[in-house]
Amino acid sequence: MQLSVKNYLSFLLLALLPIISFAQWLDDFKAHTAYLASDALKGRGTGSAEIKLAAAYIAEQFRQIGLQPQADGSYYQWFHVPDYTEKEANVIGIIPAAQPTDRSMVFTAHYDALGTSESGGEEDGIYNGARDNAVGVAALMELARQFMEEEGPRQHLVFIATAAEEIGTHGSRFYVENPVFPRDEITLCINIDGFNISGPRADYFVMPRQGVDFLDEIQSVAATLGWVYNPPDWIDGMNTNFDTASFLAKGIPAFTLWTGAQLIGGGQAEPIPFGRIHSPEDEINEHWNWEGVEAHLRLYKRIADYFLERPNGITVTDPQLFVHE
Repeated sequence: MQLSVKNYLSFLLLALLPIISFAQWLDDFKAHTAYLASDALKGRGTGSAEIKLAAAYIAEQFRQIGLQPQADGSYYQWFHVPDYTEKEANVIGIIPAAQPTDRSMVFTAHYDALGTSESGGEEDGIYNGARDNAVGVAALMELARQFMEEEGPRQHLVFIATAAEEIGTHGSRFYVENPVFPRDEITLCINIDGFNISGPRADYFVMPRQGVDFLDEIQSVAATLGWVYNPPDWIDGMNTNFDTASFLAKGIPAFTLWTGAQLIGGGQAEPIPFGRIHSPEDEINEHWNWEGVEAHLRLYKRIADYFLERPNGITVTDPQLFVHE
């Protein structure tokens, strides 16, 4: 059968749509990261004018994606931070459940960083917080976009860009005490703190691996996408290091997921000189490789889909492991 020129062009367009769509998606992802990690935002420090610019940007992205604000019509959840005059704000966007329910799944990524150096002795005194955690907020927004493109979920989906994480997880702790939907009905908190900009990877690990009983389910889901669970021992010392601790300490299942250094097809990647987080070195540079971003986000999405369909029976077996001293 011969195709007319019109039919051929239509066929070609359909074939190219996934490629075009991914290219646009990745451009958006990069743009979110670049803006949040830019020098113009001066490290998004708690109490700064620039952290409010970051919050406004995220709220506008949530609005454009189609996420709903809270019941008061605002995307901001304001709270006080000890020893700071200015209030800080979690930025919250919601995808309501398709049917009436109290159940919710929460997605978090902190958008604050450490601001600028007070010593004045550094040539570059801006702590841009690109890996920690501008790129994680970009992933949060694009994950929300993927869910918005689907039919209504079985549970409410709550996307939270948390504030004041770097100085004591204040934003996530405030949300746990003041949730949009009942705290006892939160199925799971999926936290994004850092993201894979190392290129394609085959292995991953989950924090925490202690005090919870749902790691087998995560491993089973990840295996369907070809991922290998490969946890290093040092993660056991990080139980209270993330926004997840705010949820886990209250008995709410939560996790953060990182990719490792195993290459697809075998072998280990050489260490990449990204520069230290919590320093002016944490900015976008020539070592960033965006080719693994889509697969990492797909892994988060697949795990979320699994627990949206199976919300019961996962627990925190030892909440005390996650209590800040």
